[in-house]
Amino acid sequence: MIQAWLPALAPALLVAVLLVVPGLIVNLGLGARGFDALGLAPLTSLGVLAIGTLMVPAVVGRWSLAAVAVSLVIVTLIALVGRIAIAWWTGRGVPDQPELSIPVVWRVLLGYQPSARWWVPRRRTTWWLAAVGLAAALVAGNFVLGVRDPNLPSQTLDAGFHYNAVLSVMRSGFPDGGHVGAAYGSAVTSWYPPLWHDLTALVSSLSGVNVAVGANAVGWAIGGVVWPLSMVWLSSRILPHARLLTILSVGLCCGAITLFPYLLLSFGVLWPNALSLAALPAAIGLTLMVLHLMPRSPHAQDDISSAGVAADGATLDEVEAAAVRRHVALGPGLSWWAVLSVGFLGCVGLFFAHPGALFALGIWAIIGAVMLSVRLVVWSRAQGPRRLRRSLQLLLLGWSVFALLWASMDLVPALNSVRDFKWAPQMTMNQGLGQALTLSTVITKAHWAFGAATLWGFYRLFKVPRLRWLLVSHAFLIFLYMLSAATTGWLTRELTGFWYDDPQRVAALIPMTAVPLAALGITSGADALARFVGRVSSDVFGHPLMPRWALGIACVAMMAVPAVIYPNQGIGQGAAVLQDRYTNLNFNNHLVTPDKQALFEKLAKQIPAGETVLGSPFTGANLSSIWSGHPVIIPMVTSNPPKDVALVSQDFKSFMTDPAVCAALKRLKVGAVVDDFDLFWATDPRQADYSGLVNLYDTPGLTPIGYGASATIYRVGDCKS
Repeated sequence: MIQAWLPALAPALLVAVLLVVPGLIVNLGLGARGFDALGLAPLTSLGVLAIGTLMVPAVVGRWSLAAVAVSLVIVTLIALVGRIAIAWWTGRGVPDQPELSIPVVWRVLLGYQPSARWWVPRRRTTWWLAAVGLAAALVAGNFVLGVRDPNLPSQTLDAGFHYNAVLSVMRSGFPDGGHVGAAYGSAVTSWYPPLWHDLTALVSSLSGVNVAVGANAVGWAIGGVVWPLSMVWLSSRILPHARLLTILSVGLCCGAITLFPYLLLSFGVLWPNALSLAALPAAIGLTLMVLHLMPRSPHAQDDISSAGVAADGATLDEVEAAAVRRHVALGPGLSWWAVLSVGFLGCVGLFFAHPGALFALGIWAIIGAVMLSVRLVVWSRAQGPRRLRRSLQLLLLGWSVFALLWASMDLVPALNSVRDFKWAPQMTMNQGLGQALTLSTVITKAHWAFGAATLWGFYRLFKVPRLRWLLVSHAFLIFLYMLSAATTGWLTRELTGFWYDDPQRVAALIPMTAVPLAALGITSGADALARFVGRVSSDVFGHPLMPRWALGIACVAMMAVPAVIYPNQGIGQGAAVLQDRYTNLNFNNHLVTPDKQALFEKLAKQIPAGETVLGSPFTGANLSSIWSGHPVIIPMVTSNPPKDVALVSQDFKSFMTDPAVCAALKRLKVGAVVDDFDLFWATDPRQADYSGLVNLYDTPGLTPIGYGASATIYRVGDCKS
C-alpha cells in the first residue's frame, strides 16, 4: 500500500509548499516571527493564491506558477513597504541603538535585537511544531488506510463536478470562479469558489499526475498541513503556558477527531469547504485580536485561572511566574500591521476557497461583539448613570445597524438560494445534543473518549475568565448543530442557512473549539489518573513512584483502554470515514470500478481528440474525463441542463431517426456513450432525468468498443440531422 502512494508524494509535497511558503515569506515581510509566521502561513498563502488567480489574464497569459510568483512579489513588497513606512512614521519599529553600524532600514526589516538569539527556537515553539508533526502523521496514516490508492477517485456525485472543473481550468488556463462555475453543466451558471480547483489544477499540471491523484494530494495537504498549522497556532495562543502533554494532546485531537478534516474530505465531496475551514482557526485568532479578546502577544495571564494556576496544571518556572505577576507578555507578538494585513489576505483567500468559512468567522465576531457589549455595560455602570446612558445609546445604535445589515441579506438572491435550502430533520434535539457532545454525526461514530475529555476541559476553563469566549463559542456551535440536525424553522434558516442548513457542514465547525478543550481534558484526566496510580503504588505495593513514571503509566492506560473498548472510534476512525467514500469494488453500486477505470483509460485513444463523452452521471460517465482526457457532456446531476443536454438525456436512443436529437449530438460533438446496469444510487428519483442514456444494448447506430463487468462503452455512429 505504501508503494502505491509514491506517485502521490511529489504532488503532495508541492501542494504543501504552495500552501505554506508564499504565506511564510509574506508573514516574515510583515514582521511576524517564530511560530506566528509559520502558523499563519496557510491563511496568508490562500490570499496570495487568490490574488494570483486575478493576475490571469491581465498580467500572465494563463494560470501557472508565474501568476503565483507575481502575486507573491506584489504582496511581499506591499508588506515590506508598509512595515518600513509605519516604523519610520511611529518611530517604534527601529531599536534605539545609535552605536550600531547596521542601517536603519535593515534593522526594521530584520527586527534586529542584539540580545536576542533569534536562531534558537523557544522551548514551547519546538513542542508546538511537534504537535503539528503528530497531527500530520495521523492524517497521513488515516489517508493512506482510508483511500488506499491515490489513483482512486471519490465515489460521490459532487466529485464529478469538481474533477471536471479542475480539468476545465487545466485546458483553458482560466482560474476565475465564473469559468469554474460553468463546469457545473447547467444552462445558467454562476460564480463558484475556484481556489481548490485552481490549486489542484496547478499541482496536477506541474507534477504530471491525473486529477484524481492531484485531488487526493491536495486533500492530504488540507488535513495534514493547513489544518494542523492553523489549529495548533490558535491553541498556542489560547494556552501559552501549555505543558508538553497538553501540546501533544492538541496534535492528537487535530489528527484524530473525524468531524474535521475527514468528514468534509469524504461527504459531498466538500473539498472547497474543507480548504477554507482548515485555515479558519488562524482567522479566528486574528479576529479575536482585533476585538481585544486575545492579545497580540502571548499574554502571561491568558490561561491562568483566578487562583493563579495554569489551566492545564502547568508548573510555572520563575520567569513565567514573574511575568504573570507583572502582567507582561511571554514573547514577541504581532504588530497591528501584521494582524490587519494577514487578516485581509486571509479573508480574500477564504472567500475564494469557500465563502462559508467567512460566515463561520462571523460566529466569533458576533460572540466577541456581544461579550464586549456586556463589558461596556458593566464598566459604564460603575462610572455612573450618565456614562451608562451614553453607552446604552451607542450599543443600541450599533446593534440596530447590525440588525439592518442582517435583514438586508435577504436582498441577495445568490445568498437566499443557499439559505433557503432545507435538509429533512434527521433526529430530535436531544439526539443532536448527544451527537455534538460525542463529536459525531450520522456519518461518523461517537468519540466517547474525546467527547468526555472535551466536557472536562470545558469545566476546567470555567475558572479562567479570559477564555470564556471559547466556552461560549463551543456551546453555540453545539446549539447550531442541534438546530440543523433536528429542525427546519425560521430560526434554523437564519442561523444555519449559510451552510445550506447542512448538519455535516455545521458539525465540521465544532473541532475549532473542541480541540483545545479536549486537550485540556486529556491532560487533566491524565493528572488525576497519575495521582491514583501513585497512591496505589505507594499504599498497596509499598513502592513510591516518581511523578513522571506515574504520569507515563496513566497516559498509556488512557490510550489503551479506549482502544480496547472502542476500537473503531479512536485515532483510526478517519480512515473508516474516507474508505466508505473511496470504495472501488465491482457490482457495489459505485461510480467507478477497476474494470470501468480500465475502459476509460482505453477510451483516450478510441475516439478522436475534440470529441466528447455522453452518459448518465449515475453510470460514472462524468468521471471518465479523468483518464480519457475527453470532456464529458454531463459533469454533474443538475435540474437545469442546457436544451441539447436535456433532449439527449431523454431521447438519445432515437438519434438515428430523430433529426433534432442527431443535430443536438453533433453540436455537442459526442463521440462515445457510457452505459452501465450497476447504477450509482439506483433508487434516486433523479435517475428518471437520464432515462434515455441507460439500457442501450439494442440502440441502432451504436458500436461497442469496450466491455466491463457491468459497463459498456459504445461508439456513436453518424446520423443525419
